[in-house]
Amino acid sequence: MVQTVEAAVPDTAEFQEQDEEYQSGKIYCANCIHCKVVPAKSDKDDQYVLRTRCAAGKWKKKLGEEKLYKYCTITRRYLDSCNAYEAMGDAREFIRELKKTLPGKDVVYPCFWEQENQE
Repeated sequence: MVQTVEAAVPDTAEFQEQDEEYQSGKIYCANCIHCKVVPAKSDKDDQYVLRTRCAAGKWKKKLGEEKLYKYCTITRRYLDSCNAYEAMGDAREFIRELKKTLPGKDVVYPCFWEQENQE
């Protein structure tokens, strides 16, 4: 089961705080090669939001459906163990850099492909 670290939007240069949030010994999903960013329909037809999914199928709902997480929360997703985990580098450094670049909340994007199909 995927667990969540308490939500916190990092201040610009407070690396020490970020390191304290980092759970040593945990497997951070964002640092795995199977963690993928995908577009998902928004409430409005002409917009979409970014979601993350596990291409190895490790994120499931109770009824077996695939679970998608908000892109802006991916640095808080971790597992105690995962047989499909393939690290993409040093987890602590990767998570620190990712926290600097992720939006603090969900971002809604216009669907350009919808407009192209209507022309």
